[in-house]
Amino acid sequence: MTDRRSLGPDGIVHAVRGMLDAAVQQARAAALPWNYAALLHARRRMGERGFGVITLGGESLPFTRALLAGLATTPIWLPTAGFVAVEGATTTDEGDESPIDQLVLRAADPQPMPPALAQALAASEAASREPGAGRDEPAVLALPAVLHAATVTRTLILLSEARPHGWPP
Repeated sequence: MTDRRSLGPDGIVHAVRGMLDAAVQQARAAALPWNYAALLHARRRMGERGFGVITLGGESLPFTRALLAGLATTPIWLPTAGFVAVEGATTTDEGDESPIDQLVLRAADPQPMPPALAQALAASEAASREPGAGRDEPAVLALPAVLHAATVTRTLILLSEARPHGWPP
């Protein structure tokens, strides 16, 4: 997706917003509980550093400790990995608003899931492979995983039942 950071005149990343909205709609059609989606990506354009996030509303932001803290308030589903806990390992600078440049993903305690929902989830195309994953990358992201913004090649779609606390729409 070469135009993922192309902003419209209103400052919104329309291509990604459409992809995230489609992921939520696909989840709803498969009776999955995901009502919110965000795209986590490396920010390496024009000298940027660290990870960034594009929200369901299409807003592009640096992924900071404040946003990271919001992920602890709701179960996060990562297609190809399952329920995850996202932990920041390091930031680009010392401040709380500095972008995170290294993330640690670990398996979260499994959430209770009815068998029918688990079956629908396994069959869902949205949960089968991450957009942006290279052909040589495994379809499943092994956990725990350490991701470095300077070297990561895949984007990650984070799905949750609700917007994480403190995140923009």
